[in-house]
Amino acid sequence: MANEWQHLWLDVSCDDVEATEDALLTAGALSVTLEELGDEPVFEPLAGEVPLWAMTRVVGLFDGDMSPAAIVDTLHRQLPPMLLDRLGHSAFDEDDWVRRTQADFQAMPVGERLMIEPAWEESSAPPERLPIRLDPGLAFGTGKHETTRLCLEWLETQGVSGQHWLDAGCGSGILAIAALCLGAEHLDGMDIDPQALTASRGNAELNDIDPASFSLYLAKDYPADRLVDGLLANILAPTLIELAPTLSTHLKPGARFALSGILSHQAEAVAAAWQAAGCQVDTFREMGDWALVAGHRPA
Repeated sequence: MANEWQHLWLDVSCDDVEATEDALLTAGALSVTLEELGDEPVFEPLAGEVPLWAMTRVVGLFDGDMSPAAIVDTLHRQLPPMLLDRLGHSAFDEDDWVRRTQADFQAMPVGERLMIEPAWEESSAPPERLPIRLDPGLAFGTGKHETTRLCLEWLETQGVSGQHWLDAGCGSGILAIAALCLGAEHLDGMDIDPQALTASRGNAELNDIDPASFSLYLAKDYPADRLVDGLLANILAPTLIELAPTLSTHLKPGARFALSGILSHQAEAVAAAWQAAGCQVDTFREMGDWALVAGHRPA
């Protein structure tokens, strides 16, 4: 019996990534992903750019019934022979794929009060912790990454009860759901990716969040006059700098904010942009190579 899926990948330089992606799609790939080779840090791009490593693995996902020889034959017609020197292939079943994906996401305590749990496991949260159940799907945010943990640990110290907050770049919805579980009255989730809104809504349902307390918007549709008591934004540092004049206008006087997705060396530039937008920065926190910048809009 044939495997249900197969991966075919090529290890190429950053200059050849786009051509390799196009060739894999022409050969019938259902999707293409980029993976790091080695342990090379990638610095954040400008808005609209894609961060790449000097050497990148470009992976195509194909139906299992496609002939690998036919795929490679198409690639030979699309790409220079030198790009095919580092080519790999593997076949796998749906169950194997799911098991590998789920193995990367396990229950974990965060801060003093929260417990992030995979939706497919029985809850193991002790009584003193608030369980947050997640199926990340196609969106970013499981609590595993330092940027998300920085936001969650800061959030649980803020006293959000009865307040209205905005999660800009909501991804899986983890920050918004945590705020609601911690007592916030209403959360707005905003993202440029419709799949993120779908993931956020699904995860809210997993946590029995009242739909009326969690509003979701594409970024272009977010009400310009909306004012909130607090803002969470775990997105790229250049985007945080670019959007500082816009996002800061949604903060009420005295409202708090936490910004992450920032490499430590970028924290001062992010803080300067938000201070220029009329905000006050009170806190810098670091975890590994990552930083959180937090503060408030003066009353």
